[in-house]
Amino acid sequence: MIELSHIDKTFNAGTVNESVLFTDFNLSIHNDDFISVIGSNGSGKTTMLNLLCGSISPDKGQIIKDGQDITKMKEYRRSEFISRVYQDPGKGSCPSFSILENIALADRKGRPYNLGAGIKKDKLDEYRTLLETLKLGLENRIHDKVGSLSGGQRQALAMLTSTLTPTSLMILDEHTAALDPKTADNIMELTNRLVHEKKLTTLMVTHNLKFALQYGNRLLMMHRGHAVIDVAGEEKKNLPMSEILNVFNEISLEYGNSL
Repeated sequence: MIELSHIDKTFNAGTVNESVLFTDFNLSIHNDDFISVIGSNGSGKTTMLNLLCGSISPDKGQIIKDGQDITKMKEYRRSEFISRVYQDPGKGSCPSFSILENIALADRKGRPYNLGAGIKKDKLDEYRTLLETLKLGLENRIHDKVGSLSGGQRQALAMLTSTLTPTSLMILDEHTAALDPKTADNIMELTNRLVHEKKLTTLMVTHNLKFALQYGNRLLMMHRGHAVIDVAGEEKKNLPMSEILNVFNEISLEYGNSL
């Protein structure tokens, strides 16, 4: 389990641009949770992800993983057990490297890797088999540069490489936002399959209400650093979209935000 405990976070403190985002914020992410996170711009979604990954630090509070305080742990150390797939298909891979080289690098995350050493045939066959599961024909393009792939193909590859090694938390940061609707649907189907097959604890930020309701066992709506909706299990399954829209519309009328 990963917890955000009594988190305070203020940006530009003491200036005219001071923004208090989190005050005594708490969130528990249980093992095997698949949490869909929605909310208006500036609600704290991205800041929450950055706090978990270690790219920013809280002003107060703790970040705890399985009972261990990791608040001061560097981002590169957390990347050993936290995977992140970004909105931009260009992030999370090296476009000048081949598909094979990107997979091999991901497979040795946290360990030394020599690109000049070559890849053994059994590993090559293993990687081809993994690519076949994407059903995109990438197993036949394994030596092509990643930069030559479409956005959807790159996101599918990013999903695959981010789950090659054991991970305690997979963070999906608007990972379908830059894709066309059909490709986004395909990536979400792949996401759901990988999450369940590998039993991944997952936090997915999305602006797509359909995806937020359709996928995951838990729904979180953020607003001004607070969780205004946090439902799971049958309660989430039975939650009508109209109720979510009503809550959001009330917020929009008061603060003029957009989802």
